[in-house]
Amino acid sequence: MTSNRCQATTARGSPCSATPRPGRPVCIWHDPEAEEARRELSRKGGRARSNASRAKRQMVDAALTPSELEGFVAVALRSVLDGQISPGVANAVASLARAAVAVREETALEARLAELEAAAGIAGGSGRRWQ
Repeated sequence: MTSNRCQATTARGSPCSATPRPGRPVCIWHDPEAEEARRELSRKGGRARSNASRAKRQMVDAALTPSELEGFVAVALRSVLDGQISPGVANAVASLARAAVAVREETALEARLAELEAAAGIAGGSGRRWQ
Protein backbone atom coordinates (compact mmCIF):
# COMPACT_ATOMS: atom_id res chain seq x y z
CA MET A 1 0.00 0.00 0.00
CA THR A 2 1.41 3.39 -0.95
CA SER A 3 0.91 6.46 1.17
CA ASN A 4 -0.22 9.80 -0.20
CA ARG A 5 2.37 11.53 2.02
CA CYS A 6 6.16 11.54 1.89
CA GLN A 7 7.65 9.04 4.37
CA ALA A 8 10.57 11.33 5.30
CA THR A 9 10.75 13.81 8.14
CA THR A 10 11.54 17.51 7.89
CA ALA A 11 14.61 19.18 9.37
CA ARG A 12 12.48 20.03 12.42
CA GLY A 13 11.59 16.37 12.92
CA SER A 14 7.94 16.55 11.86
CA PRO A 15 6.53 14.30 9.11
CA CYS A 16 6.86 15.72 5.59
CA SER A 17 3.46 16.59 4.13
CA ALA A 18 4.54 16.59 0.45
CA THR A 19 3.23 14.09 -2.08
CA PRO A 20 5.72 11.31 -2.85
CA ARG A 21 7.17 10.87 -6.32
CA PRO A 22 5.46 8.23 -8.49
CA GLY A 23 6.71 4.79 -7.44
CA ARG A 24 8.80 6.24 -4.59
CA PRO A 25 8.05 6.54 -0.85
CA VAL A 26 9.46 10.09 -0.62
CA CYS A 27 8.90 13.46 -2.29
CA ILE A 28 11.30 15.13 -4.70
CA TRP A 29 12.85 17.11 -1.84
CA HIS A 30 13.73 13.98 0.13
CA ASP A 31 14.62 11.65 -2.74
CA PRO A 32 18.42 11.31 -3.01
CA GLU A 33 18.06 10.32 -6.69
CA ALA A 34 16.30 13.59 -7.57
CA GLU A 35 19.11 16.07 -6.96
CA GLU A 36 19.23 17.37 -10.56
CA ALA A 37 15.42 17.70 -10.67
CA ARG A 38 15.53 19.70 -7.42
CA ARG A 39 18.17 22.03 -8.83
CA GLU A 40 16.09 22.62 -11.97
CA LEU A 41 12.97 23.35 -9.91
CA SER A 42 14.96 25.80 -7.79
CA ARG A 43 16.27 27.55 -10.91
CA LYS A 44 12.79 27.80 -12.40
CA GLY A 45 11.33 28.99 -9.13
CA GLY A 46 13.93 31.71 -8.81
CA ARG A 47 13.29 32.94 -12.34
CA ALA A 48 9.52 32.86 -11.90
CA ARG A 49 9.79 35.02 -8.77
CA SER A 50 12.24 37.49 -10.23
CA ASN A 51 11.27 41.14 -10.58
CA ALA A 52 11.58 40.88 -14.36
CA SER A 53 9.26 37.90 -14.51
CA ARG A 54 6.65 39.60 -12.33
CA ALA A 55 6.89 42.77 -14.39
CA LYS A 56 6.33 40.85 -17.64
CA ARG A 57 3.22 39.17 -16.27
CA GLN A 58 1.85 42.49 -15.01
CA MET A 59 2.62 44.35 -18.24
CA VAL A 60 0.47 42.03 -20.31
CA ASP A 61 -2.39 42.29 -17.83
CA ALA A 62 -2.02 46.04 -17.38
CA ALA A 63 -1.59 47.11 -21.02
CA LEU A 64 -3.99 49.92 -21.85
CA THR A 65 -5.66 50.61 -25.15
CA PRO A 66 -5.25 54.13 -26.55
CA SER A 67 -8.82 54.98 -25.55
CA GLU A 68 -8.24 53.71 -21.99
CA LEU A 69 -5.07 55.77 -21.78
CA GLU A 70 -6.95 58.84 -23.00
CA GLY A 71 -9.65 58.14 -20.41
CA PHE A 72 -7.16 58.00 -17.56
CA VAL A 73 -5.64 61.33 -18.59
CA ALA A 74 -9.12 62.86 -18.77
CA VAL A 75 -10.00 61.48 -15.33
CA ALA A 76 -6.76 62.91 -13.92
CA LEU A 77 -7.52 66.32 -15.43
CA ARG A 78 -11.06 66.27 -14.07
CA SER A 79 -9.76 65.20 -10.64
CA VAL A 80 -7.33 68.15 -10.55
CA LEU A 81 -10.10 70.57 -11.52
CA ASP A 82 -12.34 69.10 -8.80
CA GLY A 83 -9.53 69.28 -6.22
CA GLN A 84 -9.46 65.50 -5.69
CA ILE A 85 -5.80 64.99 -6.68
CA SER A 86 -2.81 67.28 -6.78
CA PRO A 87 -1.51 68.70 -10.05
CA GLY A 88 1.71 66.74 -9.42
CA VAL A 89 -0.15 63.43 -9.60
CA ALA A 90 -1.87 64.49 -12.81
CA ASN A 91 1.49 65.58 -14.19
CA ALA A 92 2.86 62.10 -13.47
CA VAL A 93 -0.15 60.54 -15.24
CA ALA A 94 0.44 62.78 -18.26
CA SER A 95 4.16 61.94 -18.34
CA LEU A 96 3.45 58.22 -18.22
CA ALA A 97 0.83 58.58 -20.94
CA ARG A 98 3.34 60.42 -23.17
CA ALA A 99 5.88 57.66 -22.58
CA ALA A 100 3.33 54.96 -23.44
CA VAL A 101 2.40 56.75 -26.67
CA ALA A 102 6.07 57.17 -27.60
CA VAL A 103 6.77 53.47 -27.05
CA ARG A 104 3.74 52.49 -29.15
CA GLU A 105 4.81 54.83 -31.95
CA GLU A 106 8.41 53.57 -31.94
CA THR A 107 7.24 49.95 -31.97
CA ALA A 108 4.89 50.66 -34.89
CA LEU A 109 7.65 52.47 -36.80
CA GLU A 110 10.09 49.62 -36.27
CA ALA A 111 7.54 47.07 -37.48
CA ARG A 112 6.77 49.18 -40.55
CA LEU A 113 10.48 49.65 -41.31
CA ALA A 114 11.05 45.90 -41.06
CA GLU A 115 8.13 45.32 -43.49
CA LEU A 116 9.54 47.84 -45.97
CA GLU A 117 13.05 46.36 -45.74
CA ALA A 118 11.66 42.88 -46.33
CA ALA A 119 9.61 44.10 -49.30
CA ALA A 120 12.67 45.85 -50.74
CA GLY A 121 14.77 42.73 -50.28
CA ILE A 122 17.21 44.39 -47.93
CA ALA A 123 19.03 41.56 -46.16
CA GLY A 124 19.83 41.81 -42.47
CA GLY A 125 17.55 44.77 -41.82
CA SER A 126 16.87 44.67 -38.13
CA GLY A 127 14.36 47.46 -38.18
CA ARG A 128 16.23 49.20 -35.36
CA ARG A 129 18.41 52.08 -36.51
CA TRP A 130 18.81 54.13 -33.36
CA GLN A 131 19.61 53.18 -29.79
